[in-house]
Amino acid sequence: MKRVSSRLVVILMSVVLISAFLFIGGKGKDEGPTEEPAEAVEEVKLTGTQKDRAEALAKKYAGVTISILTEGIAAGPPTAFGAQFEKITGVKVNVIPSPYTETMSKPFLEHEARSGAIDIYRIVPDWVPDFAAAGVIVSLDGYVKKYMTEEDLADIEPGRKLATMYYQDEIWGILMDGDIFILYYRADIFEDPETMKQFKAKHGYDLAPPKNWEQYNQIGQFITDFTGGEVYGGAGVRAAGQAYYWFLQLFRGAGGQLFDPETMKPTINGKIGRQTMEQLVKALEFGPPGMDNYNVGELWSAFVSGTIAMQFSWPPSGRFAEASSGLANYPTWLPPTKVAGKIKYALLPGVFKGEGPPAAGMMGNGFWVLSADSKNKEAAFAFMMWMNAKEMALATSLYASSLMDPYRISQFESPQYQAAWPNAPLYLETLREAGKYALVPTKILGGTEYDQIVDEALTSVMGGMDIQAALDEAAAKMDGVTNRLGRDRVKATYQDLMKMQDKIRELQ
Repeated sequence: MKRVSSRLVVILMSVVLISAFLFIGGKGKDEGPTEEPAEAVEEVKLTGTQKDRAEALAKKYAGVTISILTEGIAAGPPTAFGAQFEKITGVKVNVIPSPYTETMSKPFLEHEARSGAIDIYRIVPDWVPDFAAAGVIVSLDGYVKKYMTEEDLADIEPGRKLATMYYQDEIWGILMDGDIFILYYRADIFEDPETMKQFKAKHGYDLAPPKNWEQYNQIGQFITDFTGGEVYGGAGVRAAGQAYYWFLQLFRGAGGQLFDPETMKPTINGKIGRQTMEQLVKALEFGPPGMDNYNVGELWSAFVSGTIAMQFSWPPSGRFAEASSGLANYPTWLPPTKVAGKIKYALLPGVFKGEGPPAAGMMGNGFWVLSADSKNKEAAFAFMMWMNAKEMALATSLYASSLMDPYRISQFESPQYQAAWPNAPLYLETLREAGKYALVPTKILGGTEYDQIVDEALTSVMGGMDIQAALDEAAAKMDGVTNRLGRDRVKATYQDLMKMQDKIRELQ
């Protein structure tokens, strides 16, 4: 029987609301002028650092209060550094923590009411086309061109910058978090002489981070068997509301496309979709009990407790595992780490078998956008620009319990971050390298719905539904969304996504 969680019900309600806005025809980028920044009291000169310029711009609006809606577990840094911003500039920052699902739905409700109560929304890049088409947010291109320099943008790792900040050749949001998927593995197990000896005797190749998903399965099963289940070979998320990230990592990494780019017919139910779903089911065989309904909190808890040997997810994994080495950013909702000093990092496989390039999903990046109804757009942009500056990016990525991860070259090269724990240089090197293989999120019109349809398909399979039947059902739902929104409209945004992916491949 298919499981439906309360989180999934709320997400479905949010998607219905967004769908209604898009269906009735919100004004989007192609239906109205690009937002241009209003003139400040006095022109801000393009001199000094990005941080300096942001502070100079904000001081012109001293006494103003700006509000930011953010997922609750990501509220720490903007709250703490917002207080610092107020002391420097006089602009007060009001942080509104909300459940993840409300960060998807509330912006539409606020826009319908034209309340202007919230200036900045923390969303994920996948949602930009839907938010833009409904007129909920405005392009930041004019603000960026007026107040930021090429040097400011050049410090942002190119793959992440292209995959997240741009949509239809304009900047729609400011990146705050370099979320990207890589592999985290127990080096103490992988490098143990007896484990290595027995693994090679069984499989004929050296025990090392997997080069394809077939090797991932062999390694995972071997470790589970070798340790007698004391350590499970691998684990991942399968819970409703988050599962689609894991599906898209494998599907897109293996070359899967959601649609035929010419006809826009869904292809999720083809060969690569089946292989992806089969792989996600196969991994349950050597994973921990209950993994078929794991969320990320359960995944990270198992990881830091030392009960799994491999997992791939967001970059806080690396920092949380090393908390006892002195990095003060450990969340209270995780058990104490038992794997400090035992973890290493590698790029994830792309192909299911044989040889092929690695793949790194850009999944759920912390991404700030500007409300179309904000009454304090320049002051709000000043705070976004300030938090994105290289000094602040480093500070937020090392902040206690932060979910903000490196995305700037200066962060990857920072001596302070490099010294955070013994393996921090390898962690930063791997995260930086992953940007060359970044997979663009589902940043297309209807992306919120398409992602949810994929999520439902995977959770249905976890609940016992036949793989092909679940994928066929998903394809039919996706086709319905495309027809409702307009095939040509969706096609234009999908082709934009494909061009962006081609640009990232040129970085390799």
